[in-house]
Amino acid sequence: MTEYFNKKMETISRKDLKKHQFKLLKKVLARAVTNKYYNKKLKEHNVNIDDIKSLDDITKLPFLTKDDFKNTYPYGLLTVPKSELIRLHATSGTTGNPTPAYYTRSDLETWTNLTARNLYAIGMRKDDVFQNTVTHGLFTGGMGYLQGAQRVGALVIPFGGGFTRRQIKFMQDFGVTTFHAIPSFALKMIETMNELGVDPEKDLDLRLAMLGAELWTESMRDKIEEGLSVEGFDNYGLTEAVGPGVSCECQEKDGLHIWEDCFYVELIDPETGENLEPGEQGELVLTALYRESLPVIRYRTRDLTVLIDDECNCGRTSMRHTRIKSRIDDMMKIRGVNIYPSQIEQIVLGQEEVGFNYIIKVWKKGVLDEISVEAEVENKYFTHCQSEEETFNEMQRIKKELKTKLHDVTLIRINVDLKPEGSIPRPQGKAKRVFDER
Repeated sequence: MTEYFNKKMETISRKDLKKHQFKLLKKVLARAVTNKYYNKKLKEHNVNIDDIKSLDDITKLPFLTKDDFKNTYPYGLLTVPKSELIRLHATSGTTGNPTPAYYTRSDLETWTNLTARNLYAIGMRKDDVFQNTVTHGLFTGGMGYLQGAQRVGALVIPFGGGFTRRQIKFMQDFGVTTFHAIPSFALKMIETMNELGVDPEKDLDLRLAMLGAELWTESMRDKIEEGLSVEGFDNYGLTEAVGPGVSCECQEKDGLHIWEDCFYVELIDPETGENLEPGEQGELVLTALYRESLPVIRYRTRDLTVLIDDECNCGRTSMRHTRIKSRIDDMMKIRGVNIYPSQIEQIVLGQEEVGFNYIIKVWKKGVLDEISVEAEVENKYFTHCQSEEETFNEMQRIKKELKTKLHDVTLIRINVDLKPEGSIPRPQGKAKRVFDER
């Protein structure tokens, strides 16, 4: 039988949910119009909040975008006095000012319950030992899951980022059962365990992994689950909306449950802005219904997904979305064809002989776009080869298979360069897979 962290909200009827959402939306709008920037935005679109008489009327409201956060940096979007704020997180801001996220005491309380709900949904309980392998600084994933794990009641190890060998020692010594990581670090853990001779199935108590903060595919999930003897779960969030806590997979792994008692979701055509129906792929748009500090209303996430409106076998009644296919901004146009890095990753990491590390290179050759994939092959698949010629022939077979699969999916020629295991530099932090030199 399914257990719930908040049974009332996780199993609420759709009718009651809509009433709850509209009640919260009216409160959000009442706060939003106190902000000069947002109020001006409403007037520019000829919208009065009194015109919003039902949830369906939300489409009358203007979209909020990343540019609105840039235009109002640092405090220009606040809907409460600065004295009401007790926490600030932010994006890295590597290409300009960071995008700040502010929290009132109520915001922080709701966020804590949302990340706790995530962890509970994947099966973590108070008798688990939870290790957080990400930084606990400005990055929302660190403090977000620290708070959530404490709320569940688990023993929390706030280890922080890096120091892979010491992370593994802590997991062994303290009987860690659940951990939170970015997927690329989970892959690094597998490689390090292999180097240390640690067998996760025999030497560790790991059973659950909460993974996110970078896009990852089913092929990567398969490698992580096999390499660490865990069940890996996806979760979704973004700094502008809350951090982690927007949605999460349950143990059914049939889409990510959107916590709709706190978020109203829409799916739009990214080109026209028109709303789409469940089952169609589009851009996810979020309205944070609980947020006091900022008017996160119809925020365009730039993330592509599909909404699922049938009921999950776990009994939760919330709408779900498929795993994020890609960010719109990550799309590459190669010889007139739109390609997403996730399409390539699914194929490359789905090849049995390929290891965990790969990169995509794009450049110009004359006036034409060229694209190649560099991927490592694992040594264990060549131990049967008796000669260099046999090894060469095996490499050519793998290369041919990959090129054929990539062509079948992308409809363009993609060069494949297979590398020895360990030859591609490992990422520090979030993995950078695409190098576009055009």
